[in-house]
Amino acid sequence: MTPQDRKKISVFAKYAVENFVASDWLALGQVTGKIQTITSHPRLLRALSFNDDDYEYAAAELINELLQNSDEVADALDHFDVELWYQQKDPEKYQRVFGGLTVKAADFWLPGYFRLFISHISANKARMSAVKIALAHWGISAFVAHEDIQASREWRDEVEAGLETMQVLVALVQPGFKESDWCAQEVGYALGRKIDVIPLRAGMDPFGFFGKFQGIQIKGLMPDAVALEIVRTLLRKPQHRDELLRSMSSTFATLQSERKVSQFLLLDSWMITSDQQLRIMLEHSALSDYEKQKLKRISSRVEAFKISGATPTPANADDIPF
Repeated sequence: MTPQDRKKISVFAKYAVENFVASDWLALGQVTGKIQTITSHPRLLRALSFNDDDYEYAAAELINELLQNSDEVADALDHFDVELWYQQKDPEKYQRVFGGLTVKAADFWLPGYFRLFISHISANKARMSAVKIALAHWGISAFVAHEDIQASREWRDEVEAGLETMQVLVALVQPGFKESDWCAQEVGYALGRKIDVIPLRAGMDPFGFFGKFQGIQIKGLMPDAVALEIVRTLLRKPQHRDELLRSMSSTFATLQSERKVSQFLLLDSWMITSDQQLRIMLEHSALSDYEKQKLKRISSRVEAFKISGATPTPANADDIPF
């Protein structure tokens, strides 16, 4: 086995520890033809079930035992789309492990924000710039090529850097989009990377290989409303929800009170997030006393800001029988 395969096994082990449930381990057993090795392991599934401290060690040990040659490594990585996961998680290390193209600097993304590439024809620069501003309030950093590319840089390099590091691509599909070579290539790039594509239907339906994506009808909508439709669509996708909510928590902490309160109320009304997710967001969004009062109904329901600990002992405890 090559040193590169060893690095890939290490990445696969990290993926398994962060993402696997019991059924994924059984699926790995089927892929490798070694399901008995998994089910007979003395600690793995039990440690997973009880969230024991030795789970990570048991997982790494077993993966090293299961993946003994390059073919088994490749099959396992392909079955679980580990390369795509690692490319999004750590683009720079991905290049060293999997030997892809060099990732160019993409310093236009806002740090800690969800990364969204917007593909559109140049006539829509102003509208999509307004959508970008609205998305930023929800923890989403949108790349709008005609706005974000610095004049001193090669614009094609900047576009490629955005395409290589984006998490989702939004395509504004309207008359003229199909005829644009650049728009078609941007969508093709996303499909090649197996990145989610969200079409915005503005007088035209998705076509070709991305015709399978349902898309959002935005004809007649204002930019703020378009941004909300994008946010809600992303939240409905389990593979993006947790990371987007983490970005939102950091972003909400910086918002002015009225906007923060209104966005929490709107988020709750969508009924997409769990009570636990809302509780975490409330507790990490730096709410003022005024904001807490405005959001008291939601906070009470999800038990946010509840102080855990032992119940105080009553002063007359000596008078209470056991």
